[in-house]
Amino acid sequence: MNWVSSLCALYDANAERAGKAEMWKGKSLVLFPVGYDTMEAQIEIHIDQEGNYLGARILEKEEAETLVPYPESRTSGIKALPLFDSLAYVAGDLSEAVTFYFPDAKNEKERQRKLVRLKESFPLYLADLKVWCESPFSHPKVKAIYRYVAKQTVAGDLIGSQVLGADENGIVSDKVKIQKASLDKAFVRFRVFMNDELLPEDILGDPNNAYDSAVWLDRTVQSSFIDYYLSTFQTTDLCYLTGEHMPRAKTHPLKIRGKWDTKAKLISANDDANFTYRGRFNTKDKETGYNEALSIGYVTSQKAHNALKWIIRRQGFSRDGVCIVAWENALRDLPDFYASAADILSRVTEEAGNEAEFEFEEESLPEEDEGDVPETNYASAAKFNAALDGYASKLSGISKMVVLALDSATPGRLAMTYYKELEASRYLKNLRLWHDSCAWKHEYIQDKKLKVYEGMVSLREIALAVYGTEQGEDNNSQLKLAKNSDNKAPLLVAVFERLRPCIIDGGAIPRDMVRAAVLKASNPLAYKAKFHYNKVLHIACSMVKRLYWEKLQRKESEGVILGMELDKTNRDRSYLYGRMLAVAERVERATYEKGETRITNAERYMQAFSRSPFRTWNVIWKNLQPYLAKLNPASREYYKNLLSGEITGLFKYKDRVSNEALDGKYLIGYDCQRTDLKRWPKEQSAPVGAILSPEETDEDYDDGEGEEPR
Repeated sequence: MNWVSSLCALYDANAERAGKAEMWKGKSLVLFPVGYDTMEAQIEIHIDQEGNYLGARILEKEEAETLVPYPESRTSGIKALPLFDSLAYVAGDLSEAVTFYFPDAKNEKERQRKLVRLKESFPLYLADLKVWCESPFSHPKVKAIYRYVAKQTVAGDLIGSQVLGADENGIVSDKVKIQKASLDKAFVRFRVFMNDELLPEDILGDPNNAYDSAVWLDRTVQSSFIDYYLSTFQTTDLCYLTGEHMPRAKTHPLKIRGKWDTKAKLISANDDANFTYRGRFNTKDKETGYNEALSIGYVTSQKAHNALKWIIRRQGFSRDGVCIVAWENALRDLPDFYASAADILSRVTEEAGNEAEFEFEEESLPEEDEGDVPETNYASAAKFNAALDGYASKLSGISKMVVLALDSATPGRLAMTYYKELEASRYLKNLRLWHDSCAWKHEYIQDKKLKVYEGMVSLREIALAVYGTEQGEDNNSQLKLAKNSDNKAPLLVAVFERLRPCIIDGGAIPRDMVRAAVLKASNPLAYKAKFHYNKVLHIACSMVKRLYWEKLQRKESEGVILGMELDKTNRDRSYLYGRMLAVAERVERATYEKGETRITNAERYMQAFSRSPFRTWNVIWKNLQPYLAKLNPASREYYKNLLSGEITGLFKYKDRVSNEALDGKYLIGYDCQRTDLKRWPKEQSAPVGAILSPEETDEDYDDGEGEEPR
């Protein structure tokens, strides 16, 4: 199937939802009927079924979104919408009741031209509405609206109800705005109160909202318009996307990614001047020339675009230029490939009735406490795999997954940058493989508390860690990406584009991205908040682990499975040097006063250490002596034995003295050793942070201080 067929199938499978407002995650969601779109209304007019004015009110922003018949995209010129429209079209007495200055007009000639357009708008709107009312597809509520607007008293009624107020000079003019909209562009919707005698069960049992005064929610009005509008097409043509004969589409819907997306189109070929070569045409006629190269059916276009809008608003990710949406053909709930393991687990928790949510946009950072390892709400890899097993148990044998990505290079053009269909079971298998092969312990903040989960972070967090910078001061600092003039983050788009095949198709992780992550994690001085550095470090460890896992799958000599726990038998040079760096950092930090956050020598020299470990270690070791001297004898002996005995003893001599740069495994050794040392007080007899008591002196304990462990 192609993407249009997939979207049309999605629309048809959910056709009973079309035009029905549903609540989804606290927001109203509507699958647009064919020929419909939404507009932000500023004014609501109430009339009865005879077309008599009852009242009006100004709408608040949160209730302004209105489902309206919108058969063709309105660009320039005078073109009325079939039912609801702005005051310039709906109010026939607007130019007489209101004084128009047109403050944006450059001169009097332009002002007069705008005034002529204003006067020509209403007759066009009324004529189109009359044709609908006189057609076999008319509707009582539409007729009521026609009878009311035909009286040409809309502006006068609104002035009488004080919806249109006077300015400081007592004149009703276009200088007065309605909810920030200029007066002639204020959008109007109607409520029609029918005189039907109804019982409560009649209203509650009506799935089509036929008894609702809100005309925009009445599905019988929607069906009336669809039947009427399709009857206005004079000819049919072959739809190249479905192979069926149907009325052809001249223009295609806008606002695909959101109501803010007012210009970008997926399909556009109706320009008649200065266009690029599109083949040899028989004619350049505006009405027929656009379909000589390709003909797309109107219903096909509407279904595909409306289904795409609906699924993006329902479960899509749209941020900083990235627009991704994935769905299962029966709309079974499946985890998002771009989400973190914690987010996937949180959705399972919500389904089970727990309303706790995971948050990754930290508002305030936790207190810095190097020894604080979160014990509560620890989400293990086993829990994550159990969650995926739960998703898999709900799938059928024909369950398919569709993944689609959109992007726009210019405001007027939208491109589909990725489309893939695959079996839902394979999708879950590859998702599990991604999180298993990248599994590391990652931290997040919830209710101002530090919590931990195993797995992989979201793609957005990877982008922030690899390409972001820390911005802000103290506890308000955040990791942010650079944005361009269009307020997009190109590096976020690049991360989504490049890592998507790794997750969905099981492809190789980009090595340059892994190198960039290692370089970021090797520079702790770039981060003021320890939380941010730890996040960058752990993400780098995840990516390094994935890289060496892939090498193992390809049976390369360097391939290895790197565990999250400290491996005391690992003789890899980089891994061992990472362990040594972690011990040096721990020794110095153990001598700090409570609350002291001064940078350690190990952190200060970390970048140089990763490039030239043997030479830099001599500097770190020499600077470490005063801190070793402050420890009590038992702690001092433990650390020196750890360095000179356990770790150094695992080195091959040529690896130990080599000044070759370390690879990413040194971060794995560094983080694993740090974690192991944090647990040491609970598992060993001597306290890690013990400092010499007042009665102890260096003479009481001679351990050959100053000698570098070999």
